[in-house]
Parts: sequence; structure tokens; C-alpha cells
Amino acid sequence: MKQALITALLCAATVSWAQISPDTTYRVEVTTTASPMLNFFRHPKVPGTNSKTSFGYGMSVRAMWHPARLLAVGILTGYYVIARDEISSPGVSPEENYDATLSSIPLQLALSMQKAGWEFGMGIGPYLMMTSIRGGGSATVTGSRLEIGMTFFGSYGFQLGDNVRIGPELRVIAFRYRGIVSVMPSISFRVDPLRY
Repeated sequence: MKQALITALLCAATVSWAQISPDTTYRVEVTTTASPMLNFFRHPKVPGTNSKTSFGYGMSVRAMWHPARLLAVGILTGYYVIARDEISSPGVSPEENYDATLSSIPLQLALSMQKAGWEFGMGIGPYLMMTSIRGGGSATVTGSRLEIGMTFFGSYGFQLGDNVRIGPELRVIAFRYRGIVSVMPSISFRVDPLRY
């Protein structure tokens, strides 16, 4: 009986030492993405033309606080170039053409649900929409305004290390400004710099 009890205690001690320590309760995640953008405009993107689509590019950063639940909360920001066009007039030399750029910087509250490598979420908040027109032998003209927008995102992360994931992400952005909808297939890189 004593041998059985000692053997059971030794086995229990061995099993308890061999168990993997449980995951920490809270963590902070930082996700960066880079991607092309396909943009659809409700109205022509340049007055006087019929073009309602454009190609752009962007990068974003999400910093999320993830308690030991499905929900994560944080902020989303970045920089997007939505459209870049050359505006020409008939009968004018190419040196007199104008280059127009529409870009944006989001600052949004982000919420996401995460489980088994999957993440689905949204961001809502203001975008700083910036327009720049240069060329034509004149000074550069810039303008900006704040608009409310929404970002929807879904991703899957492949584990590269204890705190690192990389994987595909799809973002859809709805800008109130001129009724723009942007689709962004992305590569996301997620790091957990802080666990406690």
C-alpha cells in the first residue's frame, strides 16, 4: 500500500511538472498590414470624367487589448492612397497638366472577435481625407476634412512563434466622403509585445 501511494505521488508530481503552463490572461497585440486597394466611387472621382474606380495602396496598424475572452478592443490607424490621377486639358502641353491625389488617415475604435487563429472585427471613427493638386506651373493646392468611416476586417493567422502570427487579411472600408467603398486584400503580421 505504501509503495502504491509513493508511486502515485511520484507520478502525480511528474505529470504536474510536465504540464504546459496555462496561457496568460491578458495580452496586447499589434497588427500591421500592407495591401493594394480597389476603390469604387458613387460619383466620378474627377469631375468631368466618367471614371468611378481607382487603384491605390495602403498600410494600417491595429493595437488591440485582448483579455482572456473572445473580444478584443483597441485602435486602428494607417495611411491610404485612394486615388492618384493626371488631369489634362485639350490643347494644353503636358507640362501644364495637373496631378491630383486623394489620401486618408483613419483613427478608429476597433473591436474584434478572435478564436483559433481567426479574427473578425470592425473599426468605426473619423478619417482625415486629404486632397492635393499640383502641377500646371502653379503652387500645390491642398485641402482636408474629417469624415466618419467604417472598416470591416477578417483574417487568419498562422503561428510562427509563441507571440508571432502572419496570414491573409481582407478589409472592406466604407468612406462617407463621396460614397467610396474600398476592398483591400492584405498580408497581416501580428505580434504580442506584452502579456500579463
